[in-house]
Amino acid sequence: NLAITWSEPQIFTSEQETQAAASIIAGGLTINCKTANVFTASLNANISSISFTNVPVSGVAYAFTMVLTADGTARTVTWPGSVAWQNASAPTLTSTLNKRDVFVFLTYDAGATWLAYVAAQNQ
Repeated sequence: NLAITWSEPQIFTSEQETQAAASIIAGGLTINCKTANVFTASLNANISSISFTNVPVSGVAYAFTMVLTADGTARTVTWPGSVAWQNASAPTLTSTLNKRDVFVFLTYDAGATWLAYVAAQNQ
């Protein structure tokens, strides 16, 4: 038998996440889940494919934030079928130079499904 008791609430005063730059290479964007929880990318080309690597096993929740910075040209992203957007509608990307779109993704089934939502746009 294992009994766990708490004498007082646990209080977190800060959180730090690892940030990594991701690059669009030949239309592809790779998110290596082992590398970071925050990924930044310059949206300097259309993204025709996104791959998620080193996704934790089923039953382990993993979330990451993606920050895309616009280059002043309207760009598109072809989201994988595993990405489930809120209201079943992928967002339109910001195209204003140096403005950022921020998206959050969550999986708990080894990446079979990524619950996705917009955290901020045109920031």
